[in-house]
Amino acid sequence: MNIGAGDEVITVSHTAVATAAAIVMAGATPVLIDIEKDFYIMDPTKIEAAITEKTKAIIPVHLYGHPCNMDEIMLIAKKNGLKVIEDCAQAHGALIKGRRVGTIGDAGCFSFYPTKNLGAIGDAGGIITKHMDLCERVKRLRQYGWNEYRVSQEPGIVSRLDELQAAILRVKLRHLENDNQKRRNIARFYNETLARHDLVVPIERLEYRHVYHLYVVRSKDRDTLLKRLSAVGIEAGVHYAHPVHNHPGYHNKIRVSPEGVPVTENIVKEILTLPIYPEFNYEHYGEIVKKAIRQ
Repeated sequence: MNIGAGDEVITVSHTAVATAAAIVMAGATPVLIDIEKDFYIMDPTKIEAAITEKTKAIIPVHLYGHPCNMDEIMLIAKKNGLKVIEDCAQAHGALIKGRRVGTIGDAGCFSFYPTKNLGAIGDAGGIITKHMDLCERVKRLRQYGWNEYRVSQEPGIVSRLDELQAAILRVKLRHLENDNQKRRNIARFYNETLARHDLVVPIERLEYRHVYHLYVVRSKDRDTLLKRLSAVGIEAGVHYAHPVHNHPGYHNKIRVSPEGVPVTENIVKEILTLPIYPEFNYEHYGEIVKKAIRQ
């Protein structure tokens, strides 16, 4: 999208650092804004305050598998002439009013890392777009900038999807919907089991479909609960304990919005990820989790 040195891209601090790393690798500056406290994803009301004459794009992150409020984000982008690149690394198959994430902005970027809802058995990823010129350019850039005659039209890199990974993904893709439904069933069980305790369980925005790449609760005493779960053999985690602006390696590469990120700062002290995957024996683990919470 010709975004590079001197440009700015708006995204969130509450994400995997990979989101910001991609912007930095392009030579641009990530401008980090806050999230919605109920959904842990980009707060559209914080975007316009972060826009400057250098802003070229917005990267909403469909974190944990819950889609961002793309209706509002697209309106703001159109009003300000900005590109929208959807980070769908954790949201394969998620829906917004019947539309797939990744199909709403100018491009959608997916990770097929083995832990994802649609995972290969090694590193893999993909980009989707409705713009043919962008599609053709991405095809060139992934392999030296070559055209069909192996003549470089511009400098490129080597970032090809291995054929073995592609073959595995092609088979697993047929099972994505069924696996996502299993994740949703587990999440429903967790919600019913844990909501009665002193935990904040995840919720879905009306007409949105969460695919629960991660099941994230909040606890005022998160660290104690984490230790209790570990003691009974449950490997819970924190996604993500360190917002991007707290990574030392990016201190001189990013800019935080003038409004700051207070919701992000508060939430990262409370979030806790519980195990969730399609083959999960969730009824057994649900009992263990309840015991750990009651201690």
